[in-house]
Amino acid sequence: MQLKKVYFLVFISLGLNSLSQTVKKAASSKPRLVVGIVVDQMRNDYIYRYWDRFGNGGFKKLINNGFYLRNAHFNYVPTITGPGHASIFTGTTPKTHGIIANDWYDRTSDKKIYCTLDENVKPIGTDAKERKRSPVNLLSTTIGDELKLSSNGRSKVFGISLKDRSAIFPAGHAADAAFWYDDSTGYFISSSWYVKELPAWLNDLNAKELSKTYLQKGWNTLKPIETYTNSIADNNTYEKAENKKETPTFPYSYSNYLKPGKYGMIKETPYGNTITKDMAIACIKNEKLGKDEFTDLLTVSFSSSDIIAHAYGPRSVEVEDMYLRLDLELEELIKTLDAEVGANNYVLFLTADHGGADVPNYLKDNKIPADYFDEKKFNVQLKEYFQKTFNDPSIFILCYDQQVYLDEDKLDKINRGYVEKKLCDYLVTVDGIAEAYPSVALKNGNFDGRDTKTLIQNGYNHKRSGNVAFSLKPGWMDHEKTGTTHGAAYSYDTHVPIIFYGSGIEKGSSLNYYKITQIAPTISDLIKINYPNGCIDDPIEKVLTK
Repeated sequence: MQLKKVYFLVFISLGLNSLSQTVKKAASSKPRLVVGIVVDQMRNDYIYRYWDRFGNGGFKKLINNGFYLRNAHFNYVPTITGPGHASIFTGTTPKTHGIIANDWYDRTSDKKIYCTLDENVKPIGTDAKERKRSPVNLLSTTIGDELKLSSNGRSKVFGISLKDRSAIFPAGHAADAAFWYDDSTGYFISSSWYVKELPAWLNDLNAKELSKTYLQKGWNTLKPIETYTNSIADNNTYEKAENKKETPTFPYSYSNYLKPGKYGMIKETPYGNTITKDMAIACIKNEKLGKDEFTDLLTVSFSSSDIIAHAYGPRSVEVEDMYLRLDLELEELIKTLDAEVGANNYVLFLTADHGGADVPNYLKDNKIPADYFDEKKFNVQLKEYFQKTFNDPSIFILCYDQQVYLDEDKLDKINRGYVEKKLCDYLVTVDGIAEAYPSVALKNGNFDGRDTKTLIQNGYNHKRSGNVAFSLKPGWMDHEKTGTTHGAAYSYDTHVPIIFYGSGIEKGSSLNYYKITQIAPTISDLIKINYPNGCIDDPIEKVLTK
C-alpha cells in the first residue's frame, strides 16, 4: 500500500513538472510581434481569380506557408469599414462593441455622428479642426488593449491606415498611437487621445512628401494590358474615375493633384497602399517592434483597395492591377519583418473588413437579378407613409443605412409594437426590400443561424440602432449607377479570406465555416493574453501548432 502511495506521488510530481515545462515553453515561445493586416473590401474570390498572376513572395507565400480559412464570413450586418475593423480586433459584433456603422443617428444630439468623432481631443500633425478622432465610441476592448493590460503597458501597440477608423479601431483605446492620412496635407497624423506630438521619425517621413512623389508617376498597368483577362474590358460603362471625364481607362495622370489640399487623390490609386506600406515599415524600424520579450502589435489596413473598387467595380482592370501591386507591397513588408524581427519571431494574419458587390447594371446586362435602391427618395416616401397611415409624419425621423429611426416620445404615447410591426409590413411591399424586423424582435428574439435576420440582430445595438431594420434583395444597393458598394448580408459582402502565417501557425487550409469574430480569441490564445472583454467566440484551434 505504501509503495502505491510512493508511485502515485512520483507520478503526480512528474506530471506537474511536465505541465510546468509545457507552460514555460508556451510562454517563452510567444511571438515577439503580431501584425494584423486588413485589406479593405477584399472579396475571397480575388485569391482564386488572381492566383496565377501573383508572385511567390506575397499572397502565395502567406497561403502556402500559413493556414488559409477559405470559408470565413462576417456574422453580422452592415458589412462596412467601421464595424468591420472593430469586429476583427474585438472578437464581437456591433451588438456589443457599438460601432453599428461608419455614421449613425444619435438620438441624444439629434444628428448623425461619425464613428470616430471625438470633440474632446485635438488633431496632432494638422491644423484641420475637423480631424478630431479617437476610439471613444468603441465600447469593448481590442487585442491591443488586452496586450497592454497583460504587459503592464510594456508591449507596444500601433495602428496605421489611410482611413482614421481603420487605424483607430484596430489599435484600440490603450495603444501607443494610431496614425492615419490627412488629405489636406498629404501627411500621416494622429490625435491627442494617443500622443502630444508626432514622433520625430514620422515628421521626417512626412517631410519627404511621398504623396507628391507617387502621384507624379501617374498610373498605368503593371503588366501589358492585354494580359488582364480576369477582368472585363478597360473601357466600359460601369466605372467612373474622378480625374478622367472622358473614359475611365488607362493610363491615368494626376498632374492636377500635385499640391496640398488635393493629395487625397492618392487614396484612389495603388500608391495609397504603397504609402501605407512605407509607413508600416518605418514604424517597425523606428519603434523597434518585436525587439524584446514583450509581444508588440502592429495593425495595418490597406484602404485604397476599397476606394478603387468603389469607383471601378470588382471586375475592373483597375482592381486587378491594384491587387497585383498590393502583392508586391506585401512581399516587401514580409521581407522587412523577416529581416527586422526574424522569420520565427512574428505572427501575421490577413483578412478584410467586408467584401464587395458586383455593379448592378453589369449584372442586369448579364440577365442576373439586381437593381438600385434610392434611400434619399425613400425618406420622402416614408414621411408620406406616416402622414397617410398615422396622420403624423413627425413620428418618422429618418432612414439611414437600412435603419428606420422613429420619435421615441411619440411612440411612448401610442402603441410602439403596433407602429413598428405595421411599418415592417409596409417595408416588405417596397420594391427592392427583402426583409424587415421591428426592434422588439431584434432585442428579444432568439435568432441562431447564418441567415439575414441573425446577421441583422448581431449588428443591432439596443441604444444606437433604429426602431426597424431592413435588408435589400440580393444584388440591390443604394449607390450611384457606376462603381459599387457593400453592406449586405449576402456572401459577396460577408465572405472574406482569413490567413494566419508565422510563429505558432500550422500549414494548411480549411473549408469549414468560420466567423470573423474568431480571429481575436485565436491571436489572444497564441500570445497568452485575455480575450477582449466583449469577445463572443472561440479560438480556431486548428490553425495553431500542436
